[in-house]
Amino acid sequence: MAQSQSHSHSHEMNHPHGRQESAARGNPHHRFPALDAIIAVSQAAEFFRTKVDMAVAPLDITGVQYTILRVLKRVYPMGMSRTDIHAQIIEKSVDVTRSIDGLEKNGLVVRSRPQKDRRLSVATITDKGMQALEQVDPMFFSLLHKLSSVMTPDEFNELTRLSKKIMGES
Repeated sequence: MAQSQSHSHSHEMNHPHGRQESAARGNPHHRFPALDAIIAVSQAAEFFRTKVDMAVAPLDITGVQYTILRVLKRVYPMGMSRTDIHAQIIEKSVDVTRSIDGLEKNGLVVRSRPQKDRRLSVATITDKGMQALEQVDPMFFSLLHKLSSVMTPDEFNELTRLSKKIMGES
């Protein structure tokens, strides 16, 4: 029994990367640096999502809905299908249909069905949606200004470069 305890203790102390495994239990530095990166990037992404949601909250929309409005503004006066909108937004797990439902309920977008394919639903930003963007943009850009005081442009560029490298886009 003493041998197995000693062996267990020895295993914890002799981690292949020179770190103690037991330290991982109470320390944010885990056995795998990739795990630390996953946690940090996930927390940063959630931080950014929360800040964007707060910036657009005065219009009673979410950050995702703000993104959808900006996407629709780029193609105005044309509209986009749900599938095309989904391809343009960052968060791929979002229920775009439900987000568009909320925008439509608030009069910020309208849906139409093209004559050539009645199964397709196309969302188009309304004048009210354009006005909403004009009201929210200053708040959003103020948020960007505040975030820019946390890191230098070079640090943001490096963060972008590393994120793209992880995704295989470098």
